[in-house]
Amino acid sequence: MNKIKDQKIEDFLEDLASKSPTPGGGAASALAGAMAAALVEMVCGLTKGDSVQRITDRANQLKIKLLNLADEDCQAFNQVMRAYKSKSKSKIRKALQKAIEIPDKVKTLAEEVEVLANKMAEIGNKNAFSDTKSAIHLVKAAEKSAEENIKINEKALAALKQD
Repeated sequence: MNKIKDQKIEDFLEDLASKSPTPGGGAASALAGAMAAALVEMVCGLTKGDSVQRITDRANQLKIKLLNLADEDCQAFNQVMRAYKSKSKSKIRKALQKAIEIPDKVKTLAEEVEVLANKMAEIGNKNAFSDTKSAIHLVKAAEKSAEENIKINEKALAALKQD
């Protein structure tokens, strides 16, 4: 699979719709967060004044990190599948912990994007308010999706510990 950031949107969506388990919800979550950060950047660019430069820079950093996490999520889940095939509980445990770590990072970064988006809702160009609100909705979806991935992997890890 090509890196998500190098794919055309249509190709990514075809991969997402395929029977392959990756990319899945975790990658989509990270990508939603990256899109939200990009919208924050756009609104900053449409807003006059030097006060938004720090927000622009941070939104750009978060966008890049979230986009990279989309690929890391695919790798983590692929590692989980390989670990289950090995039947090694220690490998499975380690892989599940990584599969929890990645969406946890996504959630943390998405929460930061949400703070930036809310700030831009206050100070941003009012003609781009709907873009700011779109960023907020996307980032909340990213957060909730990341939470779901954390929960399912924590549940699998807890079940493994009971065996």
